[in-house]
Amino acid sequence: MRDEKGCPNCRTLKAENQALRAEIRSLKQRIERLEKQLRKDKRQATPFGRDKSSDNKKGKPGRKAGNGKFSRRKPPPEGELETLDVPLDCCPNCGGPLADKKRHQHFQSDIPLARPVHRCYVTQSGYCPNCKRRFRSRHPEQTSTATGAAGVSVGPNARAVAADMKHRLGVSYAKSAELFRTVFGLQVSRSALCQSSQRLADKADPVYEELLEAIRDCCGVHADETGWRIGILSAWLWVFASRTITVYTIRQSRAHDVVVEVLGRKFKGVLHSDCFMAYDSKELAGWLQQKCFAHFLHQLSEMEREKTRGAVRFPRNVLAVLREALALRDKKAELSAQEFARRLSKIEKRLDDLISGKRNFTDPDNRRFAKRLRKQRRHLFTFLTHEGVEATNNRAERALRPAVIVRKTGGCNKTHSGARTHAVLASILTTARQQKIGVIEYLSSLACCRDKPPSLLAPTPG
Repeated sequence: MRDEKGCPNCRTLKAENQALRAEIRSLKQRIERLEKQLRKDKRQATPFGRDKSSDNKKGKPGRKAGNGKFSRRKPPPEGELETLDVPLDCCPNCGGPLADKKRHQHFQSDIPLARPVHRCYVTQSGYCPNCKRRFRSRHPEQTSTATGAAGVSVGPNARAVAADMKHRLGVSYAKSAELFRTVFGLQVSRSALCQSSQRLADKADPVYEELLEAIRDCCGVHADETGWRIGILSAWLWVFASRTITVYTIRQSRAHDVVVEVLGRKFKGVLHSDCFMAYDSKELAGWLQQKCFAHFLHQLSEMEREKTRGAVRFPRNVLAVLREALALRDKKAELSAQEFARRLSKIEKRLDDLISGKRNFTDPDNRRFAKRLRKQRRHLFTFLTHEGVEATNNRAERALRPAVIVRKTGGCNKTHSGARTHAVLASILTTARQQKIGVIEYLSSLACCRDKPPSLLAPTPG
């Protein structure tokens, strides 16, 4: 019997055995990854978990050392302070007299028990023979002039609070009505709050159209979308956010036509987005775009953790290049234009070599990711070549979070008019906070306005 080293068949079988073992290990890793993803899709709590435990363990509760000088909470000023004396005349235990009495101060801040304010507006009406119309007086704080069965309505402040709770904080109308009843003593039904929000949205329609016009002139817009429902129909909630303006819209389409309709065909700013194919349409081919670096870094980090042996080199090397690009952005102010251009050219050259189509990728995940980077190559480093461009799409991601809460707690919308109401009010509430305008005050004034609603926009939005 010949030795294994001299037997060609034995060497062949041994090589095939090693290859099959490696393939089995790869398949096991893929199965584990797919099962893990399946568990994520099934369990509601999993999206809040972490794939990798953090090394930063929580310490003892309370104030941490090194966080500044410790100081007591200051008591309220004298003009707002109510002083109550609590005497101690005798010993509470035996009833005997007390010696060496001392005075102590304890400050307590609380909120008053709120009670609803009921008003009856006695108005007058008269007929004008010249205009041939009947006119009625109206108080500036009246939200309606209805009489009879419809003569009792919800005031502007309650309408504003209910709209903010529903369309920004994600509290249902039923829970808002319960809060008004238990905290404020105001008896109101959830249907009344729903109708008041619809009337607010109708009055705010011109403001919403103004926001749509203004977002088209912004120098940078972050776009994203998430699943939604209108009744039993599938829909998508889109968000378009700049530094000072945010616009929501709910459509049954997830195609590029929504982007073109909202931003216009002549959009001249930078569109920040992820790699969803709607943003790669031919209609947007001439637009300046920046793809989200956070998505790339997250996916590459996952690949780096899951890959083994030679397959881990690709995600590790691409991660290093992208992180070097972010570091170059932070150092741009310290570098001369020539030095910055030289370093940027070097980074681009390294990335092009890593994702080149001429490379033979043995790992399918690496091959697919390299193909995606080649497709988005001209949209990767816009944040380095144009001033004021952000590297991520985090602004749109943050703007979607309230909508996800509304979807979780309120179940989206039952009708198209309800979807329109949510899009209008959510846009106004978010933009008002960006413009540093009090949302309750603004919605209250909107509920009472009779003619043109007050504008939300600063003189030079962007």
